[in-house]
Amino acid sequence: MISDRIYSKFFLTAVSLSALTCASLYAADRPLSVYAEFELEKNRSGETLFELMSKPGGIKAKLDEDYAKSFQIVDAKTFRQNASHFAAIPEMERKIKGGARGLDQLISKLAGKSLTEDKMYGTVYNALKAGNLFATDNSRQQSRLAGALAPVIGLMSGKGVLVQIDSENYCYNYGYAKGSGGSNVERDKEDRKSGRSYGASIARNAYDPSDNDYLKELSAYISTASDREATNFYRTLFEILLKSDSSGLKDLSHPGQVVMADFLAIYMAELDRHLMTGLTKYECENALTEITMLAAYSAHSDGKTFDISGGVDNSAGRTTIESDKIKSGDRLLGFFGVGTDGSGLDGQNKKRRHDLTKQIVREESKLNAAAVSKIEKLVGARAGVDIYDDVMNKINDFKTQGMIKKNAKQLIDALVDFVMNTRADAEKISRGVK
Repeated sequence: MISDRIYSKFFLTAVSLSALTCASLYAADRPLSVYAEFELEKNRSGETLFELMSKPGGIKAKLDEDYAKSFQIVDAKTFRQNASHFAAIPEMERKIKGGARGLDQLISKLAGKSLTEDKMYGTVYNALKAGNLFATDNSRQQSRLAGALAPVIGLMSGKGVLVQIDSENYCYNYGYAKGSGGSNVERDKEDRKSGRSYGASIARNAYDPSDNDYLKELSAYISTASDREATNFYRTLFEILLKSDSSGLKDLSHPGQVVMADFLAIYMAELDRHLMTGLTKYECENALTEITMLAAYSAHSDGKTFDISGGVDNSAGRTTIESDKIKSGDRLLGFFGVGTDGSGLDGQNKKRRHDLTKQIVREESKLNAAAVSKIEKLVGARAGVDIYDDVMNKINDFKTQGMIKKNAKQLIDALVDFVMNTRADAEKISRGVK
């Protein structure tokens, strides 16, 4: 029997990133009916996304409830009717003997079984093994396939929490353990490995993006976006984070809406994991947002970024390089790395990133001192602080929600101005960045 914890990420090499971000004549399928639903577009409370995630009855609370409840696995006919909801289903079928027929055979075998989410991965893996349905003998690929199928089957069985971003874009969240709130480090370390989130958009059905998927999408998008498009993107992002207001999303291009849906899918996943620890560890939602802000500079042809030629191993270190020496879709990949405690955007990647962001803030302060000072005052930061780091720490902290909400409108304007200034001033900033 394999462990019931989902440890590995399923990377879908056959799903091209260009296909994920290209505009389509067809919107994503209407969302499935799941355990709980939240609607950002109709949320007029003025609460931050952090509050919506962390409050009693909020997104995390509903995920915790859902995780503890047993459910019955959907029947094969219903599964097949809803298969188009998930962009990766065709690739999963290619990894199963018999393709679509083999997948239907698997669901028929599982249909009606009653279990909880923490048992889903092991149940799916064992059924694939017992039915001789794996198309490969590679144990790692087998584990990845089971890890990709389990949450999809769970969502089609009515599990999970839906966040309807607006009428055309949404996110599914599924399978997140509760965590100890920081009282049990080992439990939190294991629980953070649970859960999957999917972004669905006007241009693409639900997809579970990896960090690298998102960094590629973002880099390709923001490096070619017009100033107007980029401004709208960052304004919409900060309005969602600071006011749970998604009304600006409809003004973005289709690729921009895909990037935003994927950002929010990863962001909510990582904020849930951060909350599992009582905000003591794993602040990867902050890292994700910092890099998204940083993209305005580092994805620009006049900016600087991290050299990716040495691969993803953190022990090798990274050096800065002119962004125009890397193709536009890869300019942010240097912010991802693999270390001794997993892979992602935090840890050694954080230290390296903050060395760069401190330099950018310093150089931008020479060019637009008033704009930088305005942000410092709005978040109660000392002069010269790393804005990228400090702002996100304040946005996602229980103690500073009152200040963030009070200053939300001014702070959104100031952050958009700052980020877009780093884009406009990229050449000048780069002269002072080592």
